[in-house]
Amino acid sequence: MEFNSFNDDKDILEHVSGLYIFTGIPSERIALVLSKSETVHAQEGEIIFRKGESYHKGVYLVTSGLVELINESGVCTESKDGDFVGLSNFVGKSTYHVSAVTSKETELIFLPELCIYKLMEDYEEFRGRFYGLVTERINILAGREGATIESSTYKAVASYMTSPVITADKGSSVVEASRLMSSHGIGALAVVDSEGLLSGVLTSKNIVQKFLSELEQNIDRQQIELYMDTDPIVLPSEFPLVEALSEMQFKGREYAVVAKKDRPVGIISNNDIMRILFKNINVYNTHIDGIATMEELKKSFDNIYLIAESLVSNTRLTYEILPVITSVHLNIQKRVYRLTAEKYLEETGFDITKVRHTLIIMGSGGRREMMLDPDQDNGFIFGDDVTNEEIDKFMEFGERFVENLDYVGYFKCPGNVMVTNPDMSLRLSEWKHQVKKWVDDSLGKSILWSNIVFDFDGLAGDEKLVWELREYINRKISEKPIFLIYMLENDQNIKRPINLFGRFLTEKSGKHKGEMNLKVAALSFIVDVTRAFTLYKELNDLNTVERLKHLKRKKILSEETMQATLNAYETLVDIVLNEQIDQAKTDRSISKYVNPDSLSLFNQEKLRSSLNHVSKYLNTGLRYFKGHP
Repeated sequence: MEFNSFNDDKDILEHVSGLYIFTGIPSERIALVLSKSETVHAQEGEIIFRKGESYHKGVYLVTSGLVELINESGVCTESKDGDFVGLSNFVGKSTYHVSAVTSKETELIFLPELCIYKLMEDYEEFRGRFYGLVTERINILAGREGATIESSTYKAVASYMTSPVITADKGSSVVEASRLMSSHGIGALAVVDSEGLLSGVLTSKNIVQKFLSELEQNIDRQQIELYMDTDPIVLPSEFPLVEALSEMQFKGREYAVVAKKDRPVGIISNNDIMRILFKNINVYNTHIDGIATMEELKKSFDNIYLIAESLVSNTRLTYEILPVITSVHLNIQKRVYRLTAEKYLEETGFDITKVRHTLIIMGSGGRREMMLDPDQDNGFIFGDDVTNEEIDKFMEFGERFVENLDYVGYFKCPGNVMVTNPDMSLRLSEWKHQVKKWVDDSLGKSILWSNIVFDFDGLAGDEKLVWELREYINRKISEKPIFLIYMLENDQNIKRPINLFGRFLTEKSGKHKGEMNLKVAALSFIVDVTRAFTLYKELNDLNTVERLKHLKRKKILSEETMQATLNAYETLVDIVLNEQIDQAKTDRSISKYVNPDSLSLFNQEKLRSSLNHVSKYLNTGLRYFKGHP
């Protein structure tokens, strides 16, 4: 497939101008759009984009040939001369959920999305027709009628900009501009000429760094045009928030001006967008994919509590929030992985993506149950053909990866379940041997590690390695279920956090005096017992809630037991997550320790009931596996 700059081909211009979608748009404007576009020549069988691939930030217009859109069921639609490819992703900005493959030699034009937005802003009929095509495509791919073009991931910048924008004439003085900013409580002004057209942007940072830094020589040169940013980021009103933030970060700007026909109609800051994006998970995850530095990823990690706080206030069941929070955590970790890999390739010439492997996430990450204080639980599975030299490279890479995760906010696993541990970075056959040893030994570290490792999922790389290892684990445990008894008996030895009289038992000394660790004292028991049932029945669910519901459908657990366990789990998650949000808001160390005396009486009673059920549930599991249901 060949991409080339548009070379002023009059036949193509005439062809595109004649398409219905561009009716009413002057040929000069279409020529301008094409000048910012690329022509694409693809042979038969070439892939325009793959399912799961990152959005290309634009759409493809077929000018000849044929492109098939393919999902798991096969070809779902075709795009021919005059049709667009990649329409459904224009709204959501998500990764592609189908693959686009040419079925004959094909010519396309790649139109950047910014060009599309500007056409929609200036030509209302084009906007209606284009969104009509998007709606039609979404309906086809979703296999249903009545879909709308609205998407939780589409947020136009015009909906959130500050408007009307405060402006200053470019001949005004810096002092006048400073007073204007102060009186309105803002950090930037749109600078305009005598006709009201945008000339630049003046920020408080410009004043400090360019004017005040050399005040003595600048005192007689106060015109703001000398200190403003003459090449500001200017966006059409249709431009999506997540892309606006990417533009600002890429160009190192704190503000963007929204303009119509070169006249400023609004302004928005980096911080404004961040506050908005934290309230929309899908958009925010897309934002994470575009982050280019560990520093920005650390900021994202530090502000996850804002997402959690918003979700808690708008969700009936708190445990439903955990997969959403986890999705943010995993996207951050995945981005750390990619940035580390890119840097490692640049410095060593070793491309880890060329070696068959998968990065696995374990424990709460694998179960999609991360809260606000996850540590690192990860490892590598390598193909059996991977050489020792390649594994040595991965171990070196792993050191950097672990340090970067730690910097961003994911502290190192106290139990050393990390890629830097040779026992956690093995070939597939070696992993199988390791699992066999754990199950056969059923002692000490084998139990502790298996409690974490057996809840694993792929984060990056070859998913087939994950499936094969999971299948082996299920088969091995079904052959020796006594391992599950040892696993639960290990839990039984942990001291209960409540006595026979319903009194909470808390830490007697140390920094957590008067508190109890609800992960160790309760949540882990629900997770462990539910995992034991799931492994025994060779089910592949990972999330505790989904596991419980599946076990009920399989009639392994009664409706009463399942519902009581869900209620207990909800109470524990709700108490812990709300405590963590408060810890984050008050700059305290985030943990799963809770002071039961600080809870309302209602929550204290719910906690007592939950802790009592946890003990019963553990006993239920032990009786089941010992043959005494």
